[in-house]
Amino acid sequence: MDYELYHDESGISGYWHGMLLVPIPKKQALVDYLAKARSNTNYPNPLSLKKVRGTGKLYQCVESWLTIGVAALMSQTRQKYPQPIYLGNRELALFRETIGSRLVLFRERDNLQTMQYVTEFGSKVEITFRMGLKGGLHFLGRDDQYIHIARFHFDGNEHYRRSLSRNRIIERMQGLRDYCSISNLPDSIDDRSGNHDKPNCQSYEDCQILQLTDLLVSSFRSVLSSTVNPKHKKLVIPVREVIKRYLQGVARMEYSRWRGAILSSSHFSYQ
Repeated sequence: MDYELYHDESGISGYWHGMLLVPIPKKQALVDYLAKARSNTNYPNPLSLKKVRGTGKLYQCVESWLTIGVAALMSQTRQKYPQPIYLGNRELALFRETIGSRLVLFRERDNLQTMQYVTEFGSKVEITFRMGLKGGLHFLGRDDQYIHIARFHFDGNEHYRRSLSRNRIIERMQGLRDYCSISNLPDSIDDRSGNHDKPNCQSYEDCQILQLTDLLVSSFRSVLSSTVNPKHKKLVIPVREVIKRYLQGVARMEYSRWRGAILSSSHFSYQ
């Protein structure tokens, strides 16, 4: 299966890489769900969990998107007990379609401070991203579930003060198992902004999925690190339920509808 990878990061409680892998054949279906929620909540602006302070339109749209994002991670649907999602404006739906997205969370506990011989921030990000991606592909893929990353989307490059290095992210990737691969095309990395209100941003559809990635990474990170803002306690309930199953171990996830969809890993120090 061909995927597009969407990346977001967080520097709270360590340095977190979040990578949302979206199957290309299902990308439009995911975008359509997100658009429906925007329309119902009448909220057209960029989304971010940290901006949520009250319970108005922003809150309702984020609440809807998180239920959609968690449902999109399901590797299998159940006709008898379909996953409920919230589409805003009191519209509930039963999610019967498998999107099959996958989420990799990779945490560098030292917040990139102990990487010897590497001084530039952008290089540290690229190196640890490559480490997290390799581990994620090996864990989430299988001989009968091939993963090919056709394109990468990073949410802007302003904080790196340069474009991201294709050499460090792709060309230095070595030792991938036979069931995973990465595109080597020269234009496979897009690091323009994921804010659809900014000039020269990525396509509107890709901006939406980058914002969804931001919401998922922020929610998973806050639950896993026990730093949930009290104002977000209700919003992250769908994420908390998935994490509860994940932390019960591989055997529990093997029979879950989110089997093979999530990997969370901590890296203690760079060597």
